[in-house]
Amino acid sequence: MARDTMSSTILRMFRYLRCHIGGFLLVVSDSLALASALTLSLCLYFDHIPLGKIIALHVQSNARSLLASLVGFLVSFHAFRLYRYAWRFASLETAGGVISANTVGLFVLIASQRLLGDKAYPVSIYIVFWLLSVTFVGGVRILLRLASLGTNYGRGAFQLIRRDTMPKKIVILGDETSSARILSDLAQDTAIQYDVLGVLDDTPGTKGKYIRNARVLGPLRHLQRLLDERAVDEVLIALPDVSGAQIRQYVLACRKLKVPVKIIPGLNELLNGRGHAHMEEISVEDLLRRPPVRINMDKIGGCLTGARVLVTGAGGSIGSELCRQILALKPATLVLLGHGENSIHDIHKELSRIFPDLSDRLKMVVASVSDEIRIDQVFRTHRPQVVFHAAAHKHVPIMEANLLEAVQNNVLGTNCVAECCGRYGVEKMVLISSDKAVMPSSVMGATKWLCEEVVRSMVGAYLRTRYIAVRFGNVLGSRGSVVPIFHEAIKNGGPVIVTDPEMTRFFMSIPESVQLVLQAGASGESGELFLLDMGQPVKILDLACDMIRLYGFEPNVDIPITYCGIRPGEKLHEYLTTQDEDLQPATCDGLFVVNRPGYFKESDLTNMLLKMRGIILDGDTLEMRSMLEDLVPGFCTDTIFATEVTAVERLKAAES
Repeated sequence: MARDTMSSTILRMFRYLRCHIGGFLLVVSDSLALASALTLSLCLYFDHIPLGKIIALHVQSNARSLLASLVGFLVSFHAFRLYRYAWRFASLETAGGVISANTVGLFVLIASQRLLGDKAYPVSIYIVFWLLSVTFVGGVRILLRLASLGTNYGRGAFQLIRRDTMPKKIVILGDETSSARILSDLAQDTAIQYDVLGVLDDTPGTKGKYIRNARVLGPLRHLQRLLDERAVDEVLIALPDVSGAQIRQYVLACRKLKVPVKIIPGLNELLNGRGHAHMEEISVEDLLRRPPVRINMDKIGGCLTGARVLVTGAGGSIGSELCRQILALKPATLVLLGHGENSIHDIHKELSRIFPDLSDRLKMVVASVSDEIRIDQVFRTHRPQVVFHAAAHKHVPIMEANLLEAVQNNVLGTNCVAECCGRYGVEKMVLISSDKAVMPSSVMGATKWLCEEVVRSMVGAYLRTRYIAVRFGNVLGSRGSVVPIFHEAIKNGGPVIVTDPEMTRFFMSIPESVQLVLQAGASGESGELFLLDMGQPVKILDLACDMIRLYGFEPNVDIPITYCGIRPGEKLHEYLTTQDEDLQPATCDGLFVVNRPGYFKESDLTNMLLKMRGIILDGDTLEMRSMLEDLVPGFCTDTIFATEVTAVERLKAAES
């Protein structure tokens, strides 16, 4: 028993010593550093007296005060947390503590000599001793830092040291307004260590002017010269009205020389209630963006401010961005409805953090949009005035293998939400549709086409509610889209898998697409189908190559690209309208109104939905596919679509 107790005690002592051996050695090194500093300062003053005699004389005459001051120094070091820093990570942040602790220790030495009656030193010795003690004590920690960095990073240690000690030299690409905003925020944030070399601006007559102490160095093309001269450590881009192609040119030039690039968010950040310019690593969606569409925020605010708003699919990519922008407009309540409890919790937590003063206006609802009893209960409880219906199954290949669920959720779910909007007197319902509804080759596309028709059929049945649909293409960065997939592949060293080298898609950033959806909801009349101006289609292969180059690699040299072929339900090219649909300009930029023929009578649509419910209950997938092919114009999974001029291009050609 006694032997076990002794063994346990020895083991605890060993563990204690092992945990504190580093601190003990650091105390010893500090003591030796202080002794060396005092000895050297005495030798420099009494340069004509041998070292041994100096040590013997002063140690003998000042033994008590030296011992007391050593204790005072060590206590001061402890008080200024010099023994609590993780010395292997120590940097300039410890310098203030070293200087302050040695200053206190010096006063302890002077006070000890006077109180204990020891002989005081000349003032010059105190000054030299203080300088040497700061140098030696700080030097010990610098050596430990260098040793740790050298062990872990080798030659890269010097780059880390430079990063810690030298401010980054940056240049800002932006106009006068955006540059002034960035410089103001940099001046207020003392934690950011930047040395602003200047601003590059293409505005005529600005060269040589000063914007908040930063000189305009010239036009944007001068960036290449600064990069070639290695004068820039980082580039900040704030170009709200410059084309994506031009931004890509600057970013690729920086990436080629491994100079970090950051972009300053603009309108979306202001909508989200963030008053300052937050810097983010530049992404592909920033490079592909067009000059932003100027939307009527006053009109949108007038529709949503103080209103009760419900968003279905609130945890998804589009739904969550809708919630961010809607909450910035201060609705009376915002109901976050989704089928996944985790995604609803995540967006609720994010919104509560961004808008803490509005968190009490958020309501979380977990429900399936196809559950008629539950959705009716939600509408009866919350009485929404505006509904944005973003909930849908969107993954094309997965929906090919789950046809009945696609119809149940997308078609019957949309009908359920639309009917509740009418029954409870909702002022307006906005449906989020897709370009895959145009001549659909997939189950997902066919169901979205039917969703447009379901919403359209409600116009005559419920006159108090305005039913509006908005159709657009792919959004960059959404869950399951190519951008995060390519990002992950590049991070893992490849290969980047592309379906087909000729495949194209229409792309738009999530924030801009949501802004246009809000604009359509604010200005649209009941029964209107809006189309977002998606610009020109982009080759998926070109997108993959651009992303690889943005990360500093060369396609098919550093990162291989492979092809897997078109998956079930996918088309080589997407289209935004059919041949029998006509486009008219909307009242605001970035939107078109789609004029289309009628396909169903209200009674026909009712019978169709009843038949769909029966097929789903029977679990007959083949019957449902046959029904979709009969109902949806152009729906055929075997169709190969030839290249043709889209309706958007025809409209623009007519206008020009």
